[in-house]
Amino acid sequence: MRKFLTYSILVIFISLIIYVAINFRSGINTLRPSDGHEILAYESIQKNLDDRKNYFIWIGQATVLLNMNDRNVLFDPIFSDRASPLSFFGPKRTIPPVIKIEDLPIIDIIFISHNHYDHLDLESLKAIQQKFPDVVINVPRGDKQLLISEGFKNINEFEWWQREKIYDFEIVFTPTNHWSARTLFDRKKSLWGGWFIETEDYSILHIGDTAKDRVYEEYPKRLSDIDITFMPIGSYLPRNIEAEYHVDPHEAIEIVQTLNTKFAYGIHWGGIFFQQEPTYEPLEIIKNARMLNEELKFYTPLPGEIIDLP
Repeated sequence: MRKFLTYSILVIFISLIIYVAINFRSGINTLRPSDGHEILAYESIQKNLDDRKNYFIWIGQATVLLNMNDRNVLFDPIFSDRASPLSFFGPKRTIPPVIKIEDLPIIDIIFISHNHYDHLDLESLKAIQQKFPDVVINVPRGDKQLLISEGFKNINEFEWWQREKIYDFEIVFTPTNHWSARTLFDRKKSLWGGWFIETEDYSILHIGDTAKDRVYEEYPKRLSDIDITFMPIGSYLPRNIEAEYHVDPHEAIEIVQTLNTKFAYGIHWGGIFFQQEPTYEPLEIIKNARMLNEELKFYTPLPGEIIDLP
């Protein structure tokens, strides 16, 4: 009986290792960032933003602060030191958030692209909703119950291609090529995607994470013209692991050209939490591509730059 129990435990353990190795290759890859990278340059936000209109700031990773039509929006806000369920282990920030939560302007709406820890950060969301109790949080289908269990309110849950109106924003949750999981056993139990926001003056698309996919050919058919796309361009090496989950800058360029977006801005690069590629390689690739193609309006701002909406 004891031998049977020992063998059973061994089989379960080996099966778990194989399951993790197959299904969480990208997550394991983030736990071993390459050494010797430069620290990404950034600008701390010292000024009061309350009276500033129609701008955005890349805060880091996929976190973007957007002001549009007198509303303040946060995409994928993470202000914590680690992108991890543990406070003492996991990918750690290499630069601080360029603005503190207490210094944010009044946040009206939050959009979460998917539930990975570098995109859905409960501690940041709690601090934001405590400061701004009326903030509306929008999540993919499958994540609402997690937030309810943590005491959040004002939560909307979206299916792919679902269209709703919030304030004066027309909102669509769009499919991307990625995945979701917060534990070893909830892989792809919730959705993941991008957020399209349209007003009378602007149309904005934020994609938190994606690999290459033909789904982007559907965007021009289903959405209005896109003025600005926030596009992930980092965490793409080694390609034998990350090509399934993250575009490289060349693929990001292909996607924004497929979308026919007027302007694109690179996010999710520079090793805010983890990376294998050299810090400034994504920026250099995009810069060189723009030099070769004057019609390519794809830019790579640094965290903390205040950029007026074009």
